[in-house]
Amino acid sequence: MTDQIIQALVNGLVSGSIYALMAIGFTLVFGIMHVINLAHGELYMLGAFTTFILVGVYEINFFVSLVIAAFIVGVLGFFIERFIFRPLRKTAMLNTLLASIGLSIFLSNLVLQIAGPQMRTIAFPFGTEEIAIFGITMTIQRLLIVGITAALVISLFVIFKFTKFGKALRATSQNRDAAALMGVNINLMYGLIFMISASLAAIAGGMIGSLYVVDAAMGIAPGMKSFIIVILGGMGSVVGAVIGALILGYAETFTNLYGSASLQDLVGYVILILVLLLKPSGLFGGAKIK
Repeated sequence: MTDQIIQALVNGLVSGSIYALMAIGFTLVFGIMHVINLAHGELYMLGAFTTFILVGVYEINFFVSLVIAAFIVGVLGFFIERFIFRPLRKTAMLNTLLASIGLSIFLSNLVLQIAGPQMRTIAFPFGTEEIAIFGITMTIQRLLIVGITAALVISLFVIFKFTKFGKALRATSQNRDAAALMGVNINLMYGLIFMISASLAAIAGGMIGSLYVVDAAMGIAPGMKSFIIVILGGMGSVVGAVIGALILGYAETFTNLYGSASLQDLVGYVILILVLLLKPSGLFGGAKIK
């Protein structure tokens, strides 16, 4: 039983890491642009397929493929903001929400028509090799997923807190008009933050595709879980997104261990209902980037 608990702790950390990348991108777009992007899961799916093609067809190194996929999907995100969300910026939030739902349906069906319903896997360079750390055995693959996530989260924290770009983003989140008067290019900030959000989703998709499978419908569940995590952590809170992701990751893992695998996906919705009832603003509530 002790071994099972240790393994569950490792699995929960890996799941939480993937969810964190998704949720950070989701909360950045809401915190700065006030857009609920329900097509976020499809950007995750596109990242997985792009990584699969680069690794499987062009035989490019997995980690290089992740970077390329992040760039490609990030550029797509930049243009999505430019041509879909920017024209709707001054309209009701419901319009952008409906636009994101339409985009989600379009992207998932487009990939389904092109790639078909087959499930694929992304080859990982280290296979199933294991490594022991403090008496805990885990695959190099899972260790790298946690490491890559940690590196990205720390990098984002440094950028947002200590760089001119980060200060411009936070100023845009707090008061768009005042930031514009101070010389901040609002349109560029929105485009770049959507690009970063899409890139994070693509990296998450590429990593999960190497761990499980890649298919056209793979973005639906992670997209909804990102929404749940952001509600749990607090809309606009990056710290809340990370903590919420870990909470959901461990909740699902231990539900699977002590309950049933069929209940694993249900636990997120139970958490969502409880948060909305007990603390609607989330653990670190607020709609500004923090």
